[in-house]
Parts: sequence; structure tokens; C-alpha cells
Amino acid sequence: MIMVKIEIPSSVADIITRLGRAGFEAYIVGGCVRDSLIGRPVHDWDITTNARPHDIKAVFAAARKIDIGERHGTIAVKSGKDYHEVTTYRIDGAYGDGRRPDDVSFTNDVKEDLRRRDFTINAMAYNKTAGLVDFFGGLDDVKAGVVRAVGDAFERFDEDYLRIMRAYRFAAVLGFNLDKTLRKAAKAGKQNLHNIAVERVQTEFTKMLLSDDFDKIEMFFEDCGDALFPEITRLLGFAQNNSYHYLDVYNHSMCVLRNTPAVITQRLAALFHDTGKYETRTTDDKGVHHFYGHPKISYNIAEKMLKHWRFDNNTIGRTLDIIKYHDVEAKPEKRLLKRLLNKLGEDLARDVLVFQIADNTAKSQLAKDYKLQDVIQAKQMMEEIIAAKEPFKTSDLAIDGRDVMEILGIAPSAAVGQHLHRLIEHVLDNPEINTREGLIGLLKDFIPSCNLNHTKAQYDFSTQKPR
Repeated sequence: MIMVKIEIPSSVADIITRLGRAGFEAYIVGGCVRDSLIGRPVHDWDITTNARPHDIKAVFAAARKIDIGERHGTIAVKSGKDYHEVTTYRIDGAYGDGRRPDDVSFTNDVKEDLRRRDFTINAMAYNKTAGLVDFFGGLDDVKAGVVRAVGDAFERFDEDYLRIMRAYRFAAVLGFNLDKTLRKAAKAGKQNLHNIAVERVQTEFTKMLLSDDFDKIEMFFEDCGDALFPEITRLLGFAQNNSYHYLDVYNHSMCVLRNTPAVITQRLAALFHDTGKYETRTTDDKGVHHFYGHPKISYNIAEKMLKHWRFDNNTIGRTLDIIKYHDVEAKPEKRLLKRLLNKLGEDLARDVLVFQIADNTAKSQLAKDYKLQDVIQAKQMMEEIIAAKEPFKTSDLAIDGRDVMEILGIAPSAAVGQHLHRLIEHVLDNPEINTREGLIGLLKDFIPSCNLNHTKAQYDFSTQKPR
């Protein structure tokens, strides 16, 4: 018994107490013990017990319960306002699919239950009476900041291939190091990750990518990236010999990653924004590399990869938009920025400039002296434009579609929107004209007075003249 003190919520303590009064052992177990020892917030309090599922149901006969998986010994019991998973000590059978045991058997020995778990830091149990139950050195590994397998690392990964992703995720999120043997086993088994549901791999990858331990993220790519993301790892050593870069494409992308906020679309864009450079590199007669059209190729590569890894549509859409526009010109010029806002909208324009700051921070000193300073000032000016409510979209106009129809005597049609877009084009350059009187005058100037009662069919917007 190791004497440490963990504050257990009353709803969890009540379950442990009631099982104890009925003659059973019960402990909090796994991640909640680990995070409590580290001092991290605990989100899920799981309980392990030698009570069989039918015993758990009997002890909590009056409580609400959810049979999460009685075959595997798990019953969710409501205590207070929350449900907590209560699982019988068990021994896992063979892992035929490399993900879940084919069968389980129940045991009365908590050590056997902890032995089946993935990492020592997750293989500890605790209750107030027994203190910390730690047969595999989990507390020492927490103190040392090490992710280490329970028993043989190769066997643990062969049982459940997803544990490879979990190892790097825990290292990144907790700021821990990977045990050398664990890392060796992960490299050896990385191809098995293709046998896991892509959603599960993506979930672990996303959690890792949103951490701030970029050394561990880079370690993951160094060890396992070629198995999952070859379009990224092939860029290692792929030079970009020009005045704006000093790193190869891979290391530039990793440096961009370090400069992005912890937003998944920004982080994904960092990884994929230059993947198209592999196909587009050309060399001029001075030996300078160029990558014309690489955003489009990068967009296509990212779209394929993000869909394969089952990211949600919103994440895919915004990531692709950032990649598409990551090279768009951004200077501290109001006219240019208003047109950018008009084209992209506030949210995407912000995201693009935030990304451009990260991108240019990872370039040569020349790029930092010129491009980076331009983007930083452009971002500030863009925020000032938005804060001042300067017009840059059709909804900012002093007249709306109903006014257009009334003034020109036309029915609802695409022509109404086309007129509004022509008006905003003028207002972007001449904001002072954005008054009701000014816009009405401008609108009438578009079409000779004799043709005010035109319809869409009578007017050719490509030439801005009556047909």
C-alpha cells in the first residue's frame, strides 16, 4: 500500500462505500488516478470491483443503471447527478482483431485486472482505505514523466494496435517521454494501425495534434508518420532553395505547426499546406526553386487525406479554405483588405491571416522582414476595418434587395443580387458613397432611364449593357 491522498467526488465515494458494505472491494482506477496524481482535471471517474455484474445490479437495485457491456463486466451506475462506470475485475482473452479481446473472464484479484492495462500510469487503483494500489511502478513513472508498458511493450501493442497512437498521445498531452522499448515496439508495429477503424486513429491523432508538446508530435511523425501520412513525411529533405526559405518543406511545415494556435484547422493546415510542393517544384537557370500552383495541389492532397481520416465536414472545409488561400496577398492596404473580407468573409479572412503569420514566421529572415511584417500589420488593419463597421459586404449597403426591386421596378431574380454586388464593388473603393441617396443614384446610373423596367433576360450583366 502506498499512502497518497486523492480527493474523490462524493458520488464516486458513495459507490465505493456501498460496494464495501456489501462485502466487495472497489477502487477508482485508470486515468482518474493518473490525472489526480499529476494534478490534472479529472473528467471520468471509473471504478473497478470484484463484484460481478449481477452483484453490482443487486447492490444498486434502486439506482438508475445502464448496461454498457455486462458481458465485459461494465455497468454504469447513477450516483447523485452523474453516471459512473463500474467494471468487474477481469482477465482479457486473446485479441483476435488487434483491438478488443475475443472474450474476458472475471477474477477476484485486482492485480490481474491491472496487469491487462496498457501503460503503467494507467494501471493504478485507489481507495481511501487501501491507499494507492500500484503493482507495476506507475507512480514512479508519473514522477519520472515516462510512458511505459505494463509488461512487454510488443505484446501490449499486438493486443491492441490503437495503443500505439495512445502512447504518443499521452506523451504529448502529458508532456511525458516515451520509454525506449515502448518506442521501439511502436515503430515495429506502426503498419498495424491500418487495421484499426480510421475514426479511432483520427481521434487519438487529433488529441495529440492539439497538445503543445511539439517535440512529441514530431517524434510521432519521425517514428510512425510514414505509415499514416506519407504525403507529409516524403517532404523531409525536400529542399526549397529560394530567398524566402531556409528549411526543407517538412521542417518548414513542422515549424509552422509550432507557431499556430491550438485550433485543429490551423494545425492541419500547417501539416498539409505545402504538400503540393513535391509535385510542383521547378528550378530556374540560377538554381532557384519555384512552386507555382502548389496551393491547388496541396488542397487536393489534403482533401483526400482528411476525408480518408474521417474528419468532420466543417473541419475539412475550413482547413481546405486556409490551404487554398494561404498564399493570397495580404498587405496593410484598406482597399486590398476590404476586397479580401468581401471575398472570404470575416471568419475565414481572420483564419487566413493568422495562418500567414505562422507560415511567414517559419521562413527566412528576408520573409520575416517584409512579408511577415506586412501580414501582422494587415491583420491589425483588418480588425480595425471590422471594428469600425466599414462596409465590405452587400449586407453593409445602405439599401437592400427590396430597394433595388422597387427602384428598378424588377421582380425577384438573380439580377437583384448582381446589382447589389456591383454596388458593393463601388463602395469598397468609395465608402463615402454608401448612403441611400448615393447608392440610388449609382444604381440608376447602371441602367439608362428608358430601361429601368428591365428583367434579367433584357440585361446582360457580363457587358453591363442592355441587350
